[in-house]
Amino acid sequence: MNRNSLDHLTFRAALCAALTMLAMGSAQAQNSGAPSYAGASIASTDYGTGLKVFLGGKVTPIFGWEGQITSFGSEEYRPGYKHSATAIGASGTAHFPLNASLSAIGKAGLHYVQPRLSGPGTSDPDSSIELGLGAGLVWNFSHTAAVRFELENIGGSDGNFASVGLQFSF
Repeated sequence: MNRNSLDHLTFRAALCAALTMLAMGSAQAQNSGAPSYAGASIASTDYGTGLKVFLGGKVTPIFGWEGQITSFGSEEYRPGYKHSATAIGASGTAHFPLNASLSAIGKAGLHYVQPRLSGPGTSDPDSSIELGLGAGLVWNFSHTAAVRFELENIGGSDGNFASVGLQFSF
């Protein structure tokens, strides 16, 4: 099996696992009457400006799940050469109310990370499954909308992601 086939197989397996976790979490959140949420964030990353979209839900008033797709942006590290990365992942979450409209959030999960290199004579590094850790604050400014501030690290030294975004409950 060549490297390209193995990368596609690994990606499909990670995607199926993430979608299965999302489906199970969604069903569980609906059964417990806990709200689901979705949102998007913009971030400062090790590669420049990144973007993230996420979907999650609560299984209990404290614990929940979250899936996300992340673009770490793109950075020119020398003339004519760029590097970037994307990730898809699923995490377990914990929400801790600090007052009526502010809560702390923590999360840990696995992410399929696909780094990219561009420039003369470059080839993409291998994809990998990486640990992701995050913590932040969620400020609910209405019953269905919140601002989310978050610090995450996905996969080590090049995976820093400091973001601000909007989250909508449904």
